[in-house]
Amino acid sequence: MADEMQEEIKKVAERIPGSSYVSLVGYDGITVAQHVIDATVDVSLCDAELSSIMLASREVRTSLNLGAEKELIWLTDNSFFIVHPVGEDYFMYACLKAKGSNPGVARIELNKAKEAIKKIIYPEG
Repeated sequence: MADEMQEEIKKVAERIPGSSYVSLVGYDGITVAQHVIDATVDVSLCDAELSSIMLASREVRTSLNLGAEKELIWLTDNSFFIVHPVGEDYFMYACLKAKGSNPGVARIELNKAKEAIKKIIYPEG
């Protein structure tokens, strides 16, 4: 199971132009799988910090009755993050370089991988 998830994350990271890394993370901040291509930050620390953002986002959408979260996009001077929830317990995201990356391809690849990861994590669902 862990090898399947790791392989899926690796494939996604390698298919996205300008990808720095891709991670699968629990909402508790613990990294489940990641593939680093060219990171300038501590990826595990970033995983933990992004879990805080995802938890806050969950609180807001729940309190405002906004429905299910599909995607979160966050752009900084140095990075472009595209985050997708995977069920209620996990999220996966791609960190792209702010320049020279392809967020459109990243969104497509994350959507495809999300479904594959869901089948691994939640085989009955």
